[in-house]
Amino acid sequence: MSHWNEEQGRVSRAFDEWKLIDADQRAFLRLGLEFSTREYDRLWKEAADEPYYDGGPELPDAFEAKVASLYQNDFVWMFLAAVIRDAVTSFEVYLEKAREEVLAHHGQPITVGEETPYWAQQKRFFSQLGVEMETDDVKEVRDLRNFLTHRRGELRSEDQREQFRTEHPGEFLPLAVDLTSEGVIDAVDKMAAAVRAIDTAVYDYTWGRARLSSLRP
Repeated sequence: MSHWNEEQGRVSRAFDEWKLIDADQRAFLRLGLEFSTREYDRLWKEAADEPYYDGGPELPDAFEAKVASLYQNDFVWMFLAAVIRDAVTSFEVYLEKAREEVLAHHGQPITVGEETPYWAQQKRFFSQLGVEMETDDVKEVRDLRNFLTHRRGELRSEDQREQFRTEHPGEFLPLAVDLTSEGVIDAVDKMAAAVRAIDTAVYDYTWGRARLSSLRP
């Protein structure tokens, strides 16, 4: 049996597709932050260079009008949240396509539904391949994605605030989850590590020609 090797191209098709998206996401993160910094700096200078007239707006107000009141810190927070959401989505798309690839190699009919398989269904499927899909890192990043999606990062409940205090002792308690570029890269890296760990089993049970006597979809 030929074992998984990324450098030699012994990976699943689902992995190949995911890897291209992962590269795009990392470039999107880097370029988006660079572009936004340059553009906000340009707009501030543009507002500062405009001739002042009696009764006209002061510099902060003129700048605020140019950015529609979306200041750079708010833009960056929304941008970073979007990268995390997309990284988790691409991870989940990888799981769906990897599952279909394994089923196809086992000669089982594949029905691509309107909705992705439920998380519990995916966990049951991959456990048949000996894969622990929901590691601590995966759960952490998926929980953050869900928090950003459904609560927009707001620390609403006392339980959420207490968890933040525990994880960040001595820090001022914000109203929303603090996002940094370093933290987002760490989250993307955790998703990438999970995909690579899972794909070793996916490759074995597809192109590596390992077979299971019984495989439930």
